[in-house]
Amino acid sequence: SSDLIEYRMHGCTIAQGTDMIKAFEPYILNDTLRGDLVLGRAGSLKDYGQYKELMDKYGNYILTDSQKLKQMAILTPLLKYKKGDDAYNFSYVDNHGKTTSLADMKGKVVLVDVWATWCGPCKAQIPYLKELEEEMKGTDVQFVSISVDELKDKQKWLHFIDTAKLGGTQLFAGGWDQQSGLAKYYQIKGIPRFMVFDKRGKIVSVDAPRPSDPALKQLLEASLKQ
Repeated sequence: SSDLIEYRMHGCTIAQGTDMIKAFEPYILNDTLRGDLVLGRAGSLKDYGQYKELMDKYGNYILTDSQKLKQMAILTPLLKYKKGDDAYNFSYVDNHGKTTSLADMKGKVVLVDVWATWCGPCKAQIPYLKELEEEMKGTDVQFVSISVDELKDKQKWLHFIDTAKLGGTQLFAGGWDQQSGLAKYYQIKGIPRFMVFDKRGKIVSVDAPRPSDPALKQLLEASLKQ
């Protein structure tokens, strides 16, 4: 297997893997080259757990746009999106200019609505979403709407938030195809898309019912009890 491949440097034999990266690290002074080494190792992995362990240690070397694209291409086939798996820690700017991430919401059950101002079915769910938010008021449920409107339409998005009197946390992803973004991570092909994450930042469902379906409220209530 690829794990048995050996590298030789300065007379030392090092098995391919995390130990190999640690051993080579002092000899590769450029962080971008270190990132390429990490990606080379990541490309041989068949298990998400191994991938996560590698990236937890060395993911800070993935710096360039091309590296991030390659990283996403390596990661996507490993993802199963199972209940209890780590959620993607998105981080976007809200309608007040503050950067907010999923990690900031630990301790809350998080309902994410991926939508856009140009999406008719998305806007059709807004009355139901508002009603659900009102019904869940006073609970540990955080409502988050993430717009995939293009950057050129940011003002349109801000105007829509005001005129439609949208509640919850309103975040702007800056386009459907933003590199390493939420839509790419979860392979979202159509919107609206609703997702639920538990208080620890773990996946409950990445394809949850829409607010117009009573099953969504039931899912949120069940998640609050866990």
